[in-house]
Amino acid sequence: MRMPGWVRWLLVPLVVLPIGWLLLSGFGRDPMEIGSPLIGRAAPEWTLTTLEGETLSSAGFAGRPYVVNFWASWCGPCVDEHPVLSGTNDDLGDELAMVGVLYQDDPDDARAFLTRYGPTGYPHVIDVGGRLAIDYGITGPPESYFVDADGIVRAKQFGPLSEALMDERLAAIGLDR
Repeated sequence: MRMPGWVRWLLVPLVVLPIGWLLLSGFGRDPMEIGSPLIGRAAPEWTLTTLEGETLSSAGFAGRPYVVNFWASWCGPCVDEHPVLSGTNDDLGDELAMVGVLYQDDPDDARAFLTRYGPTGYPHVIDVGGRLAIDYGITGPPESYFVDADGIVRAKQFGPLSEALMDERLAAIGLDR
């Protein structure tokens, strides 16, 4: 049995318009802009061990804005952002706390990375079992979260931070260099 011609013409807009809308709605979006349900909410609390064997807690950052950077020694883009993070710590170390979180990596490899590319001037913690990465919703390094002095996550950066992106994200937590 054949479909009447008017039914076929009715099906065309019912099929084509939704598909066209789906395709067009993606244009103009930055593919590196991956949202987070944490934006506008309290940052996850944690207590972890640093690469030096000391205990570090997010509670120690209370009243001060901070950056949580998830990285790994095997991550190529992490090499690119390393000087940006180190430079930011040099520039704003008194106003801004920073912490590196080792993501699915061996602590010895992380130490070798820091020896090769230079120290950052801020602590790096070992996320055994990846619990903190899960709490933050990490998809892969590098990813950074910017937390204001009230402990609220204000910005996220998926992928490596450039100087311009760092300045943009710092502005979200009320800082500028």
